Order: sequence, then structure tokens, then C-alpha cells
Amino acid sequence: MIKISKPTDLLLLSISLFLIFSCASQVAISDILPVQEFKTEQPVNPEAILNLPSERMEEWNDWKFGLFIHWGPWSQTEIGYIWHITREQTPEERVKSFNLYKTFNPVKYDPRVWAKTAKDAGMRYVVFTTKHHDGFCNYDTDFTNLKVTNPECPYSKSHNPDILKQLTDAYRAEGLAVGLYFSHIDWHHPAAAPFSTSHWNFNAKLLDSQPKLWKEAMDFERGQVRELLSNYGEIDIFWFDIRWPSSRGNGEPYEHPRVKKDMTDLVKMMRVMNPDLIINNRGVNLHGDFATPEQRIPAMGFPGYWESNITISNDRGFWYKGKDVTYKSKKELVRMLIDIASKGGNFLLNVGPNPDGTLTPMEIERLRDMGDWMKVNGESIYGTTQTVFRKLDWGRCTIKGQTLYLHVYNWPQDGKLRVPGLKNKIETAYLLSDPAKKPLPTTKEALDVIIEVGMQMPDASASVVVLKITGSPEVDNQIRQNKNGLLELRAWEAKIDGKNANYVLGWGTREGDYIDNWSSRQDKIKWDFLIEKPGQFRVDLNYACTKSNAGSRFKVVVGNQSLAGIVKPTTKKKRITMRKPELSSYSLGDVEFEKAGAYKLSITPENIKSNNLMLLRSVILQPLTE
Repeated sequence: MIKISKPTDLLLLSISLFLIFSCASQVAISDILPVQEFKTEQPVNPEAILNLPSERMEEWNDWKFGLFIHWGPWSQTEIGYIWHITREQTPEERVKSFNLYKTFNPVKYDPRVWAKTAKDAGMRYVVFTTKHHDGFCNYDTDFTNLKVTNPECPYSKSHNPDILKQLTDAYRAEGLAVGLYFSHIDWHHPAAAPFSTSHWNFNAKLLDSQPKLWKEAMDFERGQVRELLSNYGEIDIFWFDIRWPSSRGNGEPYEHPRVKKDMTDLVKMMRVMNPDLIINNRGVNLHGDFATPEQRIPAMGFPGYWESNITISNDRGFWYKGKDVTYKSKKELVRMLIDIASKGGNFLLNVGPNPDGTLTPMEIERLRDMGDWMKVNGESIYGTTQTVFRKLDWGRCTIKGQTLYLHVYNWPQDGKLRVPGLKNKIETAYLLSDPAKKPLPTTKEALDVIIEVGMQMPDASASVVVLKITGSPEVDNQIRQNKNGLLELRAWEAKIDGKNANYVLGWGTREGDYIDNWSSRQDKIKWDFLIEKPGQFRVDLNYACTKSNAGSRFKVVVGNQSLAGIVKPTTKKKRITMRKPELSSYSLGDVEFEKAGAYKLSITPENIKSNNLMLLRSVILQPLTE
């Protein structure tokens, strides 16, 4: 620990930090252009709207499908190389990393091709990386020489070296909305770099010990944000990445008053400059307009507006991956789009173009696949709202007024599609792919509607049945068995009695959809459900638990029957992300339902060994008899 006993020590520390990061990034003081003090032509109104009116967000939500582009000097390197910058120790290695722009020469870059490909895929907007964590700018900035227009970058000698200017013009020409990605952190700028030494591992202590350094970093960010909103026409979306120090997570409030004020002032500035600007939730002190789950689709969506950003390839990285990478199938991507739309979200699909400026052949092929499906079925995606159904065993549902779009993944073998619990009168039903809209026969059977869809599935990725009803959709959403008799009790459907246990939705890259903080014997989790096919069932828990929390005892009560269990560890890791390898299925024993009817299931801790009983995702009742 460094001990500071007098002002001169603090001054020496400031100079040392500055020199360390300047040398490590090979940034001479003269390389950083003067940072202008932020001033607006009009004063920032303290009452400026910090969150957009719902009308503008509804417009964004109706777009549903957008293109995310990660591209720049880092596209010349292998997957994950960009993260080495925060781990490389020698000045020579850092010089090599930050000098990648000196070989960046995308001579085949034609954003008109990118824009046309996106439009043909059915996309309505684009988000492009203007500046990633490394600090390189894909545009002509006045605040740093680490940019594409630097004479040392070969592409600066092209007829129009401002990559961003070309791109915004091309996408607007195709009628697409324009979004700008911008990372809060900067590993290159000498004032900003000390605050983010390793991705999101921030040195928050510097906020108090180096206020002038923080001010310089914030002046730098404000200046760049301001020029992006000033020099590239009307921007529709500003997509921040990462959070500044002293917050608990993306979309959560900042604890440090300085960061809270600076981020709030930044959003105010942006709203004054562009009142219709849509801003995501990352690092803006709760003033963002939409949430951004990354590389995942939330189990039940998010409250409010949200957007899942997911790569088109099977690798988690967003940049160009090389020639050996594998890609998600057409079926996977189509169903991701449907799943997200059915939960009320938008789908931002990421591509990582080649270093020369072209899209990879498989990116082009998959985007064409999406376009082919959207040409037939786009009506069932654009402008729709989330499903009213608890669960559909055969697929998903989107809604537009009094029209239900039934997206069928698993075509019924008997040609009869069962729509569970729908109470409304049926006007008509037909296949969306049928130009003649030939009516499909419908009947009512107990709580369900049966649609005779035929034996042939029109599209293997997903076929859409249009169901027009009278009035607003009304559904009986009791938890029921599926067609095979299996019953799934999911975490988000549970009723929680107690002050500690809670349902975790998840954020960013962090998987959610589980019961957490189960730290008291008074915390009871319970479900109400309907048994229509009685018999004997095996009770399985789908959960995760660390070794340190294992060993707690609990009791499961089903009707008038009870089962006891001891929580077993599911992973050797100390920290659980709730991805599949850490989950485990635990068979507790068997129960029997002698007759059909309504039942209850509850789980209560008997003792808690550490501070959390388990992370519970679901309880499965698996039928053992027909």
C-alpha cells in the first residue's frame, strides 16, 4: 500500500501514474490533443428529460431487429486478443497492441454493401463501434490521434478515410436508423486508463485521491460524445458499453456522488443536443432507456424495454474470429429472433467483418437466411408485443392487437395445434405463408383451442399460424402438465414467503432466472398448479450450489406428502454464473397424485449451513406411469 503523508507525495504519485500509463500505451503527451472545457451553445436545463417519452421507445421497440458491428484494427488479430492489452506487462507488448492501427487498411470496405445486406435481412437499425475499450476511433476525432484518420494509419490515405461518416450515410440511404457504440473506458488515454486497469476491474479509489485525473477523463469522454452527436447527423441510438467505477452493475445506481453527478450531467447534455436520442442502460446512472442482456435471452424478458445482443457465430467474442469459426444455424437465429420478440425485446445480432472490410461469407449467408424468413413472416415480428401465454410446448407467440401469431417449432404429429387456456372467441386462423389465407378449422376442447394445421410444416425453422380473435387476449395461465404429463415449476413463477429470498432476473452477461439469497428458515418458496393426468411422479430439482454452501437440509411438501433433501455441490467453482455446466438435477424421490385437481408444492429450509440454501431454477415433476 502506498502511504501519502504530505501534498508533495500526492503530486509525485500523480506524475508517476501519468507516466506509467503514457509509456505503457506509447502515448506521448503531445499525442493527446488538448481537451476543451465542455460548453454548450445553450445552457443545460436541470429539468431536461433524463428518460425518453414512451412514444419514442415504442417506435424503437417496433423495429425489433438490428445489426451490431464490431470492427477495427483488432479485426486483424485472433479472437480475444483485444483483452491481452490489460494483461500484457512489458512496454514492448503494449506498443505492439496499440500500433495495430498502423497496419489497418480495409481497402474493400464498402458500407453500402453492409447497409443493403442488413436491410435485406429485415433489420431496421444498426449499431457500430465508434470507439472500443482500447481507445481507437473509427472516425475523425479532435481529441486523440489514435484514430483512423491518423496519417500513420494506411487507410487515412483513402479518398474518404472517415469510416463512420461513410457508414452513417450508407445506412440512412437504406432507411435504417443509426446507432453508435461507445465504450466509457479507454485503455489508451493517460487520464482514463488508470481507472480501468482490467476490463471492468476499476480502481475506484482514484476517484478521491486523483480528482483532477478523473475530471480530465470525463472532459475527454464528454468531448468525444459531443462531437459524435454534432458531426454525424441525427443519431438515433447511443449504445454505451461498460460502467465507470463505483457502481454495482450495469443499469444500477452509482454510489460515488462524483460519478453519479458526472454521468447524470452527461445524459442531460446528450438530451439537450438530441431530445429524441435513445440511450442504453450501461453506466448512465439509471437514466438509460433500455436494458442490454449480452449473449443470452432472459427466461421471461425484462421489465420495461430491453435488447439482447448476441453474436452470429458460436464463439463468445464479438470481433472477427478467423476462418475456422462456426456459425449459428438459420433455425437457431430465426428462433432467437422469435423468442426475443415473444418476450417483448429487440434482437441486436452482431457480426465481426473481415480485416479488409468485407463481411465473411457465412455472415452474408446467415443474414440472407434471416431475410428470406422475414420476407414471409416479418408481419409476425415487427410492431408486435409479448406473449400472454405462460408456456407453449410447441413454440412461441407474438401479438398485434387482436391477432395472435403462433410460431410453431414442433409441428403436431396429428396435425392439430393445441393453444392452451385461450378464452377468446376465434374469428379465423390461417398460415402466414399461405397467400390465399385459407381458413384452418378450429374447435374448443376444455380449456384449449384446437387448430387443424395439417400434417406438413411449411418452414422447418419456424412456421407461423395467424389466429384472429375477438377482443383483447384472455388466457387461463394455470401451471399445467405438458402433453407428456411432465410438470415444470419455474423460479419466476414461484410465490416467495419471507424477507430474504428473491428471484434474480440477471443483467449483462450474467445469467439469471433463479431463486437466490435463500438465507433464512422462514423463507418458503411455493407454487400452485393443476394436475390433469394423475399418477406417480419423480420430483427433481434443477439447481446450482458451491461447495461452501452445500450440506444444508430442506423439506419439499407436495399436497399431503413430504420429501427431505440435503443440498449437494454442483460445481468446484467459488463463483456461480448459472450456465449449464454448473447446474445439476437432484432427484428427491416420488410422490403420487390419486386424482386430477389443484395442488400446491412448497420448499422450506430445515437448516442453512452457510448463507444460501441453493440457487434454484426449477422443480420438475416427471411422470413415472402413463
